Amino acid sequence: MDLRDQLASIAGPAVAPTAADADADLARGRRALRRRRTAQTLGGSAFAAAAVVAAFVFATGLGAGAPGPAATDRGTAVSTTQLVSYKGKQPKGFVLDKIPDGWFVQADDPGSIVLAPSRIRNKPGVDPSSDPLYDPNSFEGKIAVMLQSRDQGGPPAGTEVEVGDRDGVLAQSLDNDSGRTLWVEQPSGVYLQIQFWADLGLSHEQMVDFGAGVHVTKAAKQGAG
Repeated sequence: MDLRDQLASIAGPAVAPTAADADADLARGRRALRRRRTAQTLGGSAFAAAAVVAAFVFATGLGAGAPGPAATDRGTAVSTTQLVSYKGKQPKGFVLDKIPDGWFVQADDPGSIVLAPSRIRNKPGVDPSSDPLYDPNSFEGKIAVMLQSRDQGGPPAGTEVEVGDRDGVLAQSLDNDSGRTLWVEQPSGVYLQIQFWADLGLSHEQMVDFGAGVHVTKAAKQGAG
């Protein structure tokens, strides 16, 4: 007896399928097809839902873990410095309500104020020409307050803001990509200008808040050129 005959004897005589057997097989096939289609539909829905969630997290910055700077600052400069009440001697042409914590008035005259970090204050033996921070005539790394020049036009395009009870524009500095200049219109029609060098640790909201605390006195003078 060869292998085929042995298998045939084990399986027994062939039995013709009945109509009931055919119906049962057909029903099982249909159920299997429905299960497969249901699984595909659910899988597609889950993928779509996951894609929506991923898009929402990417767009809003919300998700597991701590939010990044873009989520907390909404596209503005990141704040690492606080504004505090100014306790020093008031400048000649302006009155200051607030200054950045750890800063001081480095230079002032009726036409302008220059504020700088206190860490450079009264350091002996430093050549100002070697570091602009030590040069009171330099605005680099500092905040400068002044009236617009007599031969200067109005503010450039920028973000319109309310500075206290006055209208203002926060514009990108022309010679400093990440610096900002705040223009605040005065009752006389002249603009107060506050120049913020790049990376001072002040948010744009703080720049506006600082500007609201700068008051022009009658002693302030416009420059030219």
